[in-house]
Amino acid sequence: MTRTFEAPRTYRPSASLLGRAIRAWTNDRLRGEALYLVAMTGLTIALLMAHYLSWALLGSVINAHPAGQTIFWGTQVGTVLALAAIGLVGFRPAVRVMYRPDALTIQQGDRTCTLSPSDVDNATLIPAQRYHRHYRRYAATQVFVSAMSEQVLCIRTSDGPVIVALPEPEARTALLDHLDAFTASPSETVAHP
Repeated sequence: MTRTFEAPRTYRPSASLLGRAIRAWTNDRLRGEALYLVAMTGLTIALLMAHYLSWALLGSVINAHPAGQTIFWGTQVGTVLALAAIGLVGFRPAVRVMYRPDALTIQQGDRTCTLSPSDVDNATLIPAQRYHRHYRRYAATQVFVSAMSEQVLCIRTSDGPVIVALPEPEARTALLDHLDAFTASPSETVAHP
């Protein structure tokens, strides 16, 4: 029997075209996110300064020609919209967790993690704040987060923790119950008379 749990895609500026390009260039999700913030701030300031400088240099020419005003202001608005489209429009892909008795498969976009019962040491629900303060810092942590919730599921494996965020509390509890049954040894699941 296969049971599927899902978290919908969510808006995330760092998943924009600029953010994805920086993350691919750094090949590190945490450095990529930090560098995205720096790049977006720098590009915004540079664009603002270019707008002020162009007005300072071309102000008298623009005021003398009505067609120049239309072109100038259209360019100003166009550059702001282009920066917003490149740097602010992005979505985290949906998270899908498929539970089968022999394997647990977690997918988000093009990333997939498949765990067998022997791979899972334990699974617990932890506060999202603890994830942000602790697990988010480690490169060995595999993160499958779309919509952040109050609690996230921390699956400990020999390769490092796997963090899964599901928005509905019922889905988190059901997945945790499945994982407990998933990791139970065969001797524990056999009823004794």
